[in-house]
Amino acid sequence: MIESILGPIQMAVEILVMDFIFGRLLCKRDHFLIRAVFSAIICLALIVFGVVVYYRVTGRSFPYGDVADPDQSLFKFAFYLCIFILSVAAMGICYRNSFWEILSFGSGGYAAQHFAKNLSALIRYYFFGADAAEWIGYVLEFGVCALVFTAVYFGMVYKKSLPETKRGTFSGLGAKALICVSVIVICIGISRITTDDATRLPLAFVAESIYAAVSCFLILVILSGVLSKDVIQSDLDMMTELLHREREQYHLSKENIELINIKCHDLKHQINALRQGTSESRIREIEDAVMIYGCNAKTGNDALDVILTEKSLYCERHEIVLNYFVDGAALAGMDDIDVYSFFGNALSNAIEAVSGIKDRELRFIAMNVYAKDGFLSVHVENYCENKIAFENGLPVTAKDKNYHGFGMKSMDHIAKKYGGVLQTSLEGEKFRLDLLIPI
Repeated sequence: MIESILGPIQMAVEILVMDFIFGRLLCKRDHFLIRAVFSAIICLALIVFGVVVYYRVTGRSFPYGDVADPDQSLFKFAFYLCIFILSVAAMGICYRNSFWEILSFGSGGYAAQHFAKNLSALIRYYFFGADAAEWIGYVLEFGVCALVFTAVYFGMVYKKSLPETKRGTFSGLGAKALICVSVIVICIGISRITTDDATRLPLAFVAESIYAAVSCFLILVILSGVLSKDVIQSDLDMMTELLHREREQYHLSKENIELINIKCHDLKHQINALRQGTSESRIREIEDAVMIYGCNAKTGNDALDVILTEKSLYCERHEIVLNYFVDGAALAGMDDIDVYSFFGNALSNAIEAVSGIKDRELRFIAMNVYAKDGFLSVHVENYCENKIAFENGLPVTAKDKNYHGFGMKSMDHIAKKYGGVLQTSLEGEKFRLDLLIPI
């Protein structure tokens, strides 16, 4: 009786472990740990109850993975199908995703376990023989599951994890989920038809195990494709959102700076009128207060003027030196929003890098923008005391994982949009950013 319970329990535990591995990509409900423990206990209790019912009805132990009488195949088919349904229900209790998302990743958990079980069965057959002790089968299944689950985690989950704000927003899963479930049901059904045939040849066992393993592997491939597509879509959605915000910010900043220019221009005239009857020291105080007008950039490109004026004011308040030599006419071929986004991100990154430097002489940013030999050239340089890791030629950071780093991706996207190349490098304590675009 103990062996009858041990097999199904091991199967259910393996499926639940794989389900919760996939759960890293989903949205947890409140009190997740309590829900996970509760759902696992209920799931295992119902499975034990099913085994006991089988024993009471038939008077025999439950033959997990072994040959049963053909008239009991329907019971075993329903039993294994119920284990799958219970595992999906457990995920539904723990995660607040849609039905199709839960069903898809629940199918993936069952597929990974079934793949590992059939692989371990083949290893047991070829290396230990059909009459090997039961404990060998349990140990092999556990070991192969550990290897397969680890491979799935690092191949499908860890490297494909989504930002928190986009987690659990997978698209187009309905049809794929139905395909996955159909394959699982077919695998369970064929497994019962072949396994419960006592007259079958060893070759039939090998063929059935290979078929089940390949089918389950294809389910994992389908899910892997869904994850890869969704990670790319998530990055695209994030960049689109950032560009939308930058567009709104650009128009707002442009209006504000135009208003400031008008006010400062009027104040200059008012200061001239105040010179009669007002002390020169008082006049100087007023002039210093409106020197913001002197920070207004005039490069020949409206969008760049807006961003340079904003950043110049910020740098002045925070004792950062921002020097630039810019030919705004060289940017005539770029959309204003792209200019605002690219230079806004470039200068924001540079300002962030130098803000933490205690030596104020090193809090220096230089930017050159000019046209030469049919190319637009942009060079931004600043000191950087931090170690920087590079991936695909772009710096990466462990900061705010939802948005930080997308600015650099946005800049690279803009460079490619105009057929250009973006390069970054760190030489000593100098970080350099270079953009080259054909005009």
